Amino acid sequence: MVRRGFLGALLPFLIAAAAGCGSSSSPTAPVPDPTVTSDTFTGTINPLGTDSHTFTVGYAGGTSNASVTVVALATVANQTPQTITIGVGFGSLNQGVCTAALTIPAAAVGAELATTSSPFLAGAYCVLVFDNPAAPTVTEPLTYTIKVSHF
Repeated sequence: MVRRGFLGALLPFLIAAAAGCGSSSSPTAPVPDPTVTSDTFTGTINPLGTDSHTFTVGYAGGTSNASVTVVALATVANQTPQTITIGVGFGSLNQGVCTAALTIPAAAVGAELATTSSPFLAGAYCVLVFDNPAAPTVTEPLTYTIKVSHF
């Protein structure tokens, strides 16, 4: 009888001790799937010129990819569509200047060009449009439309 009373008195302590076993840290919340966001930018590029735009990657669950598509190119003078290639690139802002880290020197209209090494953490980045100095294709001022898709 004394044993049963002693075990009954110890039971709440044994349960509390068992509950305290295991990991002392709280469970990690699952990382949400990234959601694709698209930004459309327009501008003008001159022969051997560059232009840039900023965008923000909001996905904070890790690194992610992005893509850029040259949607349209046309002459400034009369909006004649162009089928030439232009350079595009991704980079970061350094004192307001877009410094390209990844460039594609010959992007065709309509081709989606994606990164493959997940270089983007959450934060501000830039997309660069340029006439490739090694093989220039822009012979007169052109208007452009590009679409940047990112997370």
